[in-house]
Amino acid sequence: MTVLVTGARGAVGSSVLAGLRAAGVPARAAGRDPETLPEGDRVLLDLADPSSFGPALDGVDRVFVYVPDDLRPFAEAAAAAGVRHAVLLSSEAVLLEPEPEPGGIAAHHADAEAALRGAGIPTTALRPGAFCGNVRQWSAGLEAGVVDLPYPRSATAPIDERDIADVAVAALLADPADESPHLTGPESLTLADQVGVIARHLGRAVEARAADPDEVRDRMARFMPAPMVDSLFRYWRATDGVAAPVTDEVGRRSGHPARTFGDYVAERL
Repeated sequence: MTVLVTGARGAVGSSVLAGLRAAGVPARAAGRDPETLPEGDRVLLDLADPSSFGPALDGVDRVFVYVPDDLRPFAEAAAAAGVRHAVLLSSEAVLLEPEPEPGGIAAHHADAEAALRGAGIPTTALRPGAFCGNVRQWSAGLEAGVVDLPYPRSATAPIDERDIADVAVAALLADPADESPHLTGPESLTLADQVGVIARHLGRAVEARAADPDEVRDRMARFMPAPMVDSLFRYWRATDGVAAPVTDEVGRRSGHPARTFGDYVAERL
């Protein structure tokens, strides 16, 4: 069995690659610049360039894949190459928006799930919520002592990227299955709560300040597609003051409890 790991430089993909290799499974790292990937079996793969698919998929029967703009060409190539199981890094947005707005986060991931399944590949579509690592976008505010948030009471159950990877590795080592587990961290925390956890770790005060949503949206739209920004704001509004769902899928599938947000902050920040 050879597993192709796309996005092998990313926070999740790199941990998937390491986990497979630690288990003695032949794992091929794939990315646009192979020289930057971990040493070992590594190959050029650009999910937007079908000419790169053949060499990357040669001898592969399982893949870990993230969501590019359009996964259909790769899914069809993978099916033709004999891939028997795909583990997809999807999103809980698919659950939260069963009728997704075009161009948004939910539609983006739902299309990817449909591409793999439509190609006839049994797919484990991992649907995590907010990543713990998302807090790195607050680095400037944390340094200044003030983090501006359009919806400070919006709640998530942040999940450590290593837990997503552990579930992915377990799925890739198991018999192929077609399923869509909802992955979360072990606790619901508002964005303001998360700032508070970081402040305690840093040993200094950091204010979670309510910001004007329109102003924040305008800033974000300068570097993100508007439909994606709209998706985030729909999520923040819908979860404002509402506890986030918490599942036990990480523990059930990985064999260890999900890491807490506090664990992540203590180890990674």
